[in-house]
Amino acid sequence: MAGLSRPIGAAALIAAAAALLIPAGGSARSEAAPKNTGEPRVTGAAVQGETLTTTDGSWSGSTPMTFQYRWLRCDTTGGGANGVNCTTISGETRKTYVLTSADVGHRIRSRVVATNADGTASANSNATATVRGSSTAGRPANSKPPTISGTPQEGHTLTADRGTWTGGQPQTYTYQWRRCDSNGGGCVDIAGATASTYLLKDTEVGKTVRVRVTAKNSLGSRAATSTPSGVVSKAGAPSGSAISINDVVLPNRLIVDRVSFSPVILRSHRTVVARFRVTDTQNHPVQGALVFVVGIPFGNMTTPREQATGPDGYVTFVLRPTVRLHLRSTSSQPFFVRARKLGDRLIGGVSTRRLVNLSVRAR
Repeated sequence: MAGLSRPIGAAALIAAAAALLIPAGGSARSEAAPKNTGEPRVTGAAVQGETLTTTDGSWSGSTPMTFQYRWLRCDTTGGGANGVNCTTISGETRKTYVLTSADVGHRIRSRVVATNADGTASANSNATATVRGSSTAGRPANSKPPTISGTPQEGHTLTADRGTWTGGQPQTYTYQWRRCDSNGGGCVDIAGATASTYLLKDTEVGKTVRVRVTAKNSLGSRAATSTPSGVVSKAGAPSGSAISINDVVLPNRLIVDRVSFSPVILRSHRTVVARFRVTDTQNHPVQGALVFVVGIPFGNMTTPREQATGPDGYVTFVLRPTVRLHLRSTSSQPFFVRARKLGDRLIGGVSTRRLVNLSVRAR
């Protein structure tokens, strides 16, 4: 009858239903949960402080697919074929893992968890070698400080020994020489002094130097500084030639090396002329050293004012006995003699002290 719809056959109904399952403009989506087709691989040194990295491995299944990560601490067998003797390391969910002291003596695996719209699956990686301890791992650490060898004198070369370092290998070392005060403090870097040796200049005279060594490996760097050198002295003058007291710095010291009295034997309460020569430990007569002399016990002889040595290193004093000096048939009059550098403490710095005797006889 005209105007009436034709009945829809069974085949047409099935085709219409199938069409509803096909997204507009495309074909039907393939439904497949993730399946591992190639295990994840862990790379990196099995040493405490080093970083391990895992790959995702190979997977089949519908896409898109996302991945999550776990890290496993296993026994020395690597946990067996399926990782049954492994425990999950709490909180470690990144693609990388830094080995800790708890891992020493164990082997490590990663576990990669793959997820798509149709399901989830996981796969364990290969096992690392047994993790070694921190004595051969981690950032550099100094176990014996750097040292300096050489003569601390202008024009001489000092050499740095970098000391002893632990940590991951290989390591590289850099040097920085520093100029410090006479006590080893107040240090500043010496521009351009970055070799393992350093030639001392006039700017270091009266000061000390240190060397700072920086060790570096793939995990980071650390620095350690030497103890100070001795106080740097001025370039040496020829033995026997005179030098200024200002050129005498530790470890060099003053010496009262010659003593003479006139008369040689005191037989009455007459004037005595005393002469003292001051040198340094390198046999240089010292000009400008301050010398003080006093009789012992105090009061037996007059006490002159402190005087400076001349260009030949000598200083002369005129001493007079007092009524307190008793002349005996055989005796002596001791004197305390001190030589020092202006500005030093009286019994510190480069100073020296000596006891000398004047022979005394009765007429």
